[in-house]
Amino acid sequence: MTITFLLGNGFDLNLGLKTQYKHFYEYYLSLDKTNDTPVIEAFKKDLADNLENWSDLEIVLGKYAEKFNNETENDFIELLYNIQDALADYLDKQDSTFTISDEDKKKAISDLILPENYLTLREKQDFLEYKKQINTNSYALNVISFNYTKTFENIFGWNGKPLTIGSRRAGNTVFNDEIKLFEHIHGTTDDNMILGVNDSTQINNEKLKIATKTIRALIKTEMNLHAGTLRDNRCVSAIQNADLICIYGMSLGETDKFWWEKICSRLANSHARLIIFSKANEVPSRRKYMASNNKDELKNKLVAHFNYDIQIKKRILNQTFVCLNSNMFKVKLNYPEKKSDIAIAFDAVEKLNESAQKSIKIASSQ
Repeated sequence: MTITFLLGNGFDLNLGLKTQYKHFYEYYLSLDKTNDTPVIEAFKKDLADNLENWSDLEIVLGKYAEKFNNETENDFIELLYNIQDALADYLDKQDSTFTISDEDKKKAISDLILPENYLTLREKQDFLEYKKQINTNSYALNVISFNYTKTFENIFGWNGKPLTIGSRRAGNTVFNDEIKLFEHIHGTTDDNMILGVNDSTQINNEKLKIATKTIRALIKTEMNLHAGTLRDNRCVSAIQNADLICIYGMSLGETDKFWWEKICSRLANSHARLIIFSKANEVPSRRKYMASNNKDELKNKLVAHFNYDIQIKKRILNQTFVCLNSNMFKVKLNYPEKKSDIAIAFDAVEKLNESAQKSIKIASSQ
């Protein structure tokens, strides 16, 4: 069975990292402003004055382009690079070295291989009926990360080569479960980091949306094309050949519409299934059945990006499951303790006080 995961920022948030844009903005606005250009100064002022409008950095950057023109295109690109570099530095601080217990690692592996365990009993029953049609002697895992951090690699020990994470015996044959592919589709903090919009329609500037430099600096598909790594081709192939696709911790927003189209196309042209793992407002235990409304909203959000006819839309929706507020990938990461300079100073003062108290006791006893 081939399973393809798409992991978003919810993966890192679930692990305890502060990787929301609001966390980054606090850091960004606190940076030394000595070398800021007038364009960066103006942007930071706009950001500070209108934080509520910047919940999605990428989509708003596309709108912010309206403040520039052909003559100031380089200023806009300079701003994009300034934000990107600051974001990379911030995420590097978040992406600290950590360890994970063997028990939690086993859970994470199980979550990759058996994501259906988080469905309701009725949903799981429906999914298992589908699963009977597929060879499940072994599992081939493809993972597409939309994050710049390296948390996945640190948890699973991925080193760029197919990785065996389990095995089972059927008669005299041993079948291995493997992570076949892992890709940072938007790069990492130190390699081809891509921050931008889905296409030119999301750039609010008629001149810049057709300007070569801006296109290559802001449109994700173009950036991947010019990165020349072919990782986008490998990820598209992983979706097109999946028996099961899982979206975890992603908002299904406009800036990644390219990938939603690939997923919907796979569902519309095969018997593949999709599970969307997401967060939602909790419903009272006595009315858990009402969670179906939240699930329908997410399903419809996925297909609303496209003008499918009623039959194709119905097929996609019928082959999609939604799991809300699960404990999937919920592990305890053990970060090495890092004390701030202030904490270190307090410790030093405390030790001096202890030393002084000992000296007083010694002196009074003599």
